[in-house]
Amino acid sequence: MKHPDLISNDKVLPFLERARGGKYYDTGKLGHPVIDEFLRFKDGEFVVVTGHANVGKTHTLIYLMLMQTMNYDKKWLVYSSENEVHSLKRKLIEFLSCEPIQNVTEAKMYRHLDYIDEHFRFIDSNNLYNAFDLLRVMEEILEEWQYTGCLIDPYNSLTTDQKKLGKTGMHEYHYEVASALRIFSHKNSVTTIVNTHPVTEAMRRTFPNGHQYAGLPTPPMTSDIEGGGKWGNRSDCIVIIHRLAQHLTDWVFTEIHVRKTKEMETGGRPTPLSEPIRIRSMKGNVGFTYNNLNLLDVQAPIQTIIYSDDPF
Repeated sequence: MKHPDLISNDKVLPFLERARGGKYYDTGKLGHPVIDEFLRFKDGEFVVVTGHANVGKTHTLIYLMLMQTMNYDKKWLVYSSENEVHSLKRKLIEFLSCEPIQNVTEAKMYRHLDYIDEHFRFIDSNNLYNAFDLLRVMEEILEEWQYTGCLIDPYNSLTTDQKKLGKTGMHEYHYEVASALRIFSHKNSVTTIVNTHPVTEAMRRTFPNGHQYAGLPTPPMTSDIEGGGKWGNRSDCIVIIHRLAQHLTDWVFTEIHVRKTKEMETGGRPTPLSEPIRIRSMKGNVGFTYNNLNLLDVQAPIQTIIYSDDPF
């Protein structure tokens, strides 16, 4: 009699046969060829994101999630304790409209809101959870609504399970959390994105004298993720979002650095160290472009883009 915790060949053979024939699953695309070459949000993968404060991490992530939703019908569960749900829905409406909400007609707003409610659900940001309680809630919601991706934003806003912490210590506690998130992702075929903060020391590293960005913060490294190397060890993908927020002109560009892609055979790969994906903010921060094309509609040139003068 086979033990229930053992993996049988019937679960493994489809992957082996596809690999043997050179027909890997090409999964997790967002819908733009340059982004898809490097960044994927694959079902069942645990994605860790970091970046300095005030670079627009949540803003960028919500946009990328919407991009994948529009192209591949993804459904997302969001817990964002530092943002009100109405603010996130407003931002999604603006992304869909490509204009500030003040310019959106009532009919269009309600049409977009229906689309958002079909593809995005939000856990009450006024509720405080530790990671294990939040995972329990996410499991319960999954039984009622079959979402395929989730965002926890940010990780450091979660409370600590003091009982578990007392038994393990801080290092092991965070390792257990990272492991639980990874297991949740794999078991349920859900993309789990966790937004983390880097350590304070990372902000002190700046570009050297003589560099075009001398004195401005360099992008954080994987080892800078608050909580240590456990995130790098347990994650399937690591993404760093960076923006030169204090630069006079280039602050409008957001850099996406992919630092880890565990399964490159199924799509995506790390970006070259000095060549991140570079997208540009539109006027009013209502979207992003790449080579003057709206990323939510890569077929439509943006004829009248005026880039934003407003910080995030």
